[in-house]
Amino acid sequence: MHVTLGDLPPEILLLIIAYTLASGSIPSNILCVNHQFRSAGVEWLYRNLCFRSSEQLRLFAQTGDNAGVVLRSVTVDLTGKFARSDVWQHLREALCRCRDRTEKLGLGQKQILLEALCLRLHSYARDTSHHVFEEALSVANPRVFRWTGPDPDHHFSTAIVAPVASRLCRIFGTWSNIQDITVTNITFSVDPDNSVPLLPEIPGLRTLYVGQATFLSAGSVAAIFCINRMPSLERVRLVDTYCESIWGSRIRRSDIEKAAQIIMLPQDEVQYGCVLLRIRKLLTCEKKTERIIGGDRVEGSIFLV
Repeated sequence: MHVTLGDLPPEILLLIIAYTLASGSIPSNILCVNHQFRSAGVEWLYRNLCFRSSEQLRLFAQTGDNAGVVLRSVTVDLTGKFARSDVWQHLREALCRCRDRTEKLGLGQKQILLEALCLRLHSYARDTSHHVFEEALSVANPRVFRWTGPDPDHHFSTAIVAPVASRLCRIFGTWSNIQDITVTNITFSVDPDNSVPLLPEIPGLRTLYVGQATFLSAGSVAAIFCINRMPSLERVRLVDTYCESIWGSRIRRSDIEKAAQIIMLPQDEVQYGCVLLRIRKLLTCEKKTERIIGGDRVEGSIFLV
């Protein structure tokens, strides 16, 4: 029996088309196969917007039309490109355009409910548009958020500068839909008050991944377990995170436990025991990228206790 791609069930065909389009292939190569490919592919593209340049964002913000399709995910991937300061303005305009179209569909949402919002680009400390960045992300309400650096894993660079990191953590508290957060290549502000939680209270948050981070306070992580309830929290991973620069020591789980002890004792010894058990159950501190020379070199297990 001779079977062609056109004979496949629609749900299987859509998986093949989605995988091909998501891998970075030129969309027209897929959409021009036949009418069936075009119909499925166009709908997937409008549901899952991927911008690979500031110019694409600008053009969509000015002329984009999502053809009455409810948006599912947004990706901004500027790997190998300079992220101009107007990228946040164009992202805000693009998301606002999509939000306005969902209102026309009768959904009446102040924020766009997304399955995923993914960023892969650098931010800059001297950028004067950080407030626009905050406005842009406040238009969205994703279930999954990922911001990773555009450089290779072995290149320890900073994609999320400290002023942006502080705004980003505030934004997380405005997302009622958020369940999974991944941020890497991030540097935090030096905070003398180590008892301020890294994140605001987020009742639905399930997983938190922080990788290649510098100036991350052990106390701010401990406060997540001591002060915030986070009833849905299932796992927290700190991978190659440093309390100071990358020439200092990596954060270990024992650092978080000691910080929790400082926050809670001697006022609440019983509650501290519960918090300690929760930290040991949910938190892992890991090494991933080892330096060739210098720094905190760890032999053996990837887990840092």
